[in-house]
Amino acid sequence: MSDQIPILAAGRVSENAKKTLDIVKKFVEERCIPADPIFAAQVEQGGNRWNHHPSVIDDLKKEAQALGLWNMFLPKGHYKESPGFTNVEYGLMAEWLGKSRCASEAVNCAAPDTGNMEVLAKYGNEAQKKQWLKPLMDGEIRSAFLMTEPDIASSDATNIQLNMRKEGNDWILNGDKWWSSGAGDPRCKIYIVMGKSDPGNKDPYRQQSVILVPADTPGITINRMLSVYGYDDAPHGHGHLTFKNVRVPASNMVLGPGRGFEIIQGRLGPGRIHHCMRTIGAAEKALEWMLLRINDPRKVTFGKQLKEHGVILEWVAKSRIEIDAARLVVLNAAMKVDDFGAKGALKEIGEAKVLVPQMGLTVIDRAVQCFGGAGVSQDTPLASMWAGIRTLRLADGPDEVHLQQLGKNENKRGKAVTDNIVKQQAITKDLFAKYNTSLSQPGPQSKLTPLKTTTLKSKSTKQTKFDMSSNVLADRDVNAAAQNKVVGLDAKPDVKSMEYHRQVLQSKLEESKGEATYISPSDNIMSPCTAKLSAYRNKQVGKAKPRSLFAKTSAKNLSAPNGNIFGSPDFASASKPDAEDQKMEG
Repeated sequence: MSDQIPILAAGRVSENAKKTLDIVKKFVEERCIPADPIFAAQVEQGGNRWNHHPSVIDDLKKEAQALGLWNMFLPKGHYKESPGFTNVEYGLMAEWLGKSRCASEAVNCAAPDTGNMEVLAKYGNEAQKKQWLKPLMDGEIRSAFLMTEPDIASSDATNIQLNMRKEGNDWILNGDKWWSSGAGDPRCKIYIVMGKSDPGNKDPYRQQSVILVPADTPGITINRMLSVYGYDDAPHGHGHLTFKNVRVPASNMVLGPGRGFEIIQGRLGPGRIHHCMRTIGAAEKALEWMLLRINDPRKVTFGKQLKEHGVILEWVAKSRIEIDAARLVVLNAAMKVDDFGAKGALKEIGEAKVLVPQMGLTVIDRAVQCFGGAGVSQDTPLASMWAGIRTLRLADGPDEVHLQQLGKNENKRGKAVTDNIVKQQAITKDLFAKYNTSLSQPGPQSKLTPLKTTTLKSKSTKQTKFDMSSNVLADRDVNAAAQNKVVGLDAKPDVKSMEYHRQVLQSKLEESKGEATYISPSDNIMSPCTAKLSAYRNKQVGKAKPRSLFAKTSAKNLSAPNGNIFGSPDFASASKPDAEDQKMEG
């Protein structure tokens, strides 16, 4: 793996990190991925999915610690508890962890524990670190982060309603939380809870606080576990909890009252990068399963293996391009966080947060298509991978929030770029004058042609001109919108349809009596029907009007030797209109 590091990031990866990266790859490929089905099977044992955790995880943890793969997520330079890796280095490792359900927990780098440990390491006091951070970093307990609420739009964190009321040396909590990931695990011992402690504060971003709540505190009820597209993610789970007069010591407040927004921004930034890199690993796994499927010699459609169909190879190529491009976006964000912290990399983090989950879903969906029905079943990991990654478009802020912020910040350049473009155009104008030249534009407007007109004699003595411009065959919608009316000599040109000219022809043929032969410009491009009409018209100018124009032009023999247009004297004589026909034609 160390030899596959993108060249743009290679200079930021230490030799120690490269060695560790190779160990991570081997551990995930040879130990974690094969153990994933064991994990799933052990969850089902005992009849209750929520009162135990698979023992295979404990064995993998021991192996990981023996290999030195532990808590790699805490970046050096930001936390004294860090094992010494940067965000870039851990990001490359997290990609491999994303290929397995067990891997992240096996190396103690699983969400939400990673973000919660970062909160405690960065903002917690020494007592809080000793009580909660140490057992979390040792892998002895697990945790949950409680922010989202069921009765509000939680994408706007100022809407948070869980009430935090100070009473003596305690805070009293009342309210509901849901999508509390990790709350179902029996090893979950601590909740990091965001609530509203000062609703009257004029600054909406100083009304919230973050407090530590032991999971066994009286007054907390776990109502249910929420499913994700039918998956309950046991024993981890996503809980819906109710707090009713939950009393928590004031010493459990993190950083201080009113500092909630500051804390969650510091927590969510690096966590978003972790999610993105794990998603890239999942996308790589989906591509591997796609290759497995299309190279299966038993899977033949329409006489070809799947790999021989052009559309399948196109999916493979697009997936490779999209994965590689997304990886660079995330590594760029990780570099920015390493250099300037999460606050200095909000744009880059937002870009990765929006781009990568969508890329992952697209690649997984292609793999599902290759597998057909098997792709949406439990026989492959694709369906559960898709469901898990789909939540990332909502978790840690929905796409729309990030896009809105990115759009606003990008639009701040509006005035500057406008001024620059105007300045460039002024310089261009001066250069045209200096070199005494002008820009020639392509198209008909560069060479205007005179208006073509044809005069037809009507019953009145006044001559009427029918304007026919070069755009007589204009777009059908334009012609439909144009009013086909006769205009005076001084009127401006109007767009006329082909049907209009045919109607003029039919109505004027008898009146013209050969004095003017009308040839529509549209006849230069003739359909078979138009060609027959043209041939008939040229023969019939000055002759009696036939009984049925449609019948005449429908005949195939338009040039019989005897001169009769339909080749039969009897038929020609029969074509004379009788009294009833004249009455009908009116």
